[in-house]
Amino acid sequence: MSQGARHVQVIVAMGASTGGPAAFAAILRDLPVLDGCAVMIAQHLPAAFTASFAERLNRESAWAVGEARDGDLVEPGQCYVAPGGKRTEILQSGMELRCAVRPPAPQDVYLPSIDALFASVARVRGVRAVGVLLTGMGRDGVEGLRAIREAGGFTIAEAAETAVVDGMPRRAREAGWVDETVALHDIAARLAEICRVGR
Repeated sequence: MSQGARHVQVIVAMGASTGGPAAFAAILRDLPVLDGCAVMIAQHLPAAFTASFAERLNRESAWAVGEARDGDLVEPGQCYVAPGGKRTEILQSGMELRCAVRPPAPQDVYLPSIDALFASVARVRGVRAVGVLLTGMGRDGVEGLRAIREAGGFTIAEAAETAVVDGMPRRAREAGWVDETVALHDIAARLAEICRVGR
């Protein structure tokens, strides 16, 4: 997935568990490819399923979607799906961003870890970060959303009325780490607005 040396200006990091594949498909189908924007996805899935999940999103959206590989350059117009069974993070060297796909850490209860991905995006300097926590049970992604918000990024949680399971979004809302609560069918349009303003 390479389009030259253009720099990423906005990273949209999205995480989900139960109900997530359909939610991601709905968002990416409606989300235009935005100049300067890259998308990172962490969906709780076993290792055997994330590549086919990425292929489905690639077929059904305008985005170039692929399973993230260790060392991949993060580029605008690309969407990277974190592989199952691994910890995926973004590492920065100057203006260059790359995917780091590593074995799970002891604290990773769910894989791929939404918290780990979100926290790594929060550490990136010179790039606007947008965190989106979608449907799922548990609390993976809540601390990662906090990291993005505390680093000056923008945070969205899926609304209870559209979430298949409102566990993760509800915990993020209750903790106070959510800038906006948005229904699933409105998330793509809201992301387009935010990312254009962030350029």
